[in-house]
Amino acid sequence: MTRLLLLTLSALALAACKEDIAELPAPVELTAGAVGHYCQMDLLTHDGPKGQIHLDGMAAPLFFSQVKDAIAYLHMPEQAHAVVATYVQDMAGADSWAEPAGWVEVSEAVYVIGSDRMGGMGAPEFVPFSDEAAARAFVVDHGGALRRFDEIAAADVLNTAPPEPHATDTDIAARLGALSRHEGSH
Repeated sequence: MTRLLLLTLSALALAACKEDIAELPAPVELTAGAVGHYCQMDLLTHDGPKGQIHLDGMAAPLFFSQVKDAIAYLHMPEQAHAVVATYVQDMAGADSWAEPAGWVEVSEAVYVIGSDRMGGMGAPEFVPFSDEAAARAFVVDHGGALRRFDEIAAADVLNTAPPEPHATDTDIAARLGALSRHEGSH
C-alpha cells in the first residue's frame, strides 16, 4: 500500500508541475496586415527572414522586417514588457531569399552575421538557420561568421560593418560607461 501511495503522490506532483509550465505561444504566420514594428511597412513586400516577439499581456506579436531588428529589440534595456517567446524565420531549406522555410525559436537558431545578404530594409542581416550545416554552406556562398544567439552582443546588433571574429563584448553597462568616459574627455 505504501508503494501505491507513493506512486499516486508522484503522479499528482507531476500533474501539478505540468499545469505550472506555461505553453509558449505558437509563431504567427505573416499576413497582408502584418507590419514591421519599427518601419510600419507591410512585411510581405520585403524579402529575407523576419522576426516576431510575443510580449506578456499583448494579444498579437510584434513583427520585425529583419531578424537583426528583432534581436536589437531584445537587447534594448528600455523595453518594459516581459518577452514570452521570440521566433525568427528559418533559412535552412528555404526555397529562396524571398521564401524562408518556417519559424524557429530565436535561441535554437545559429546565425550568419556579416554576410553579403541584406535584410528586408536593405541593411545587414542576421540570417538564422535551424541547421548548422546549412548555415556553414551559406557562409561559403555569402561570407560572414557563425554565431549562436547567446554569442550575439549588443555591439553586433548596432554595428553595420562585418563583425570581428573575436567580438565578445556583451556587457552593455561597460560599453555605456566607456562611452560616458570618452564624452567627458572632450
